[in-house]
Amino acid sequence: MTTAFPQATLENSGSLTGHILAQGHAEAAQVRRSYAKVGLVLAIGLGVLVGIGVLVVLFVSNSLTGLLD
Repeated sequence: MTTAFPQATLENSGSLTGHILAQGHAEAAQVRRSYAKVGLVLAIGLGVLVGIGVLVVLFVSNSLTGLLD
């Protein structure tokens, strides 16, 4: 059952979605990530991938040199 209140928020349908929307952006305030941590993890991952790539290139170049000699 819905009633008309002048002080009511714009969304007063009685549904759970309407209730959540009427609360504002409280969920966004709870989720807070540190961009420094994310950047550090990405930098470490990139370093590992570059290291693996360098090892593969060195191994392949040594193998090709051995085959050509």
